[in-house]
Amino acid sequence: MELVTLNQSGHLQIPEIIRQQLGLNNQSKLSLEVQDGKLILKPIKEEPSLYYEGHVLVSDVELLTDANSIIEELKNERMNQVISW
Repeated sequence: MELVTLNQSGHLQIPEIIRQQLGLNNQSKLSLEVQDGKLILKPIKEEPSLYYEGHVLVSDVELLTDANSIIEELKNERMNQVISW
């Protein structure tokens, strides 16, 4: 386990050994979230790949939000549209 400290600006430096293990550089992008009182940093792939599976275009990009909440929101919007007809 590595110990890091926030500076006065709220920045922290990720130790070099961890940057190397994750293949991070000074241009790397990370997603940041709080989960159960823990700070979670996840590397974001620079260039997501796009490919077809049959007739469906698929991407390996990581979502920055919960897919289930997006699906539920879209369902609710659609139900409201149907009800208002």
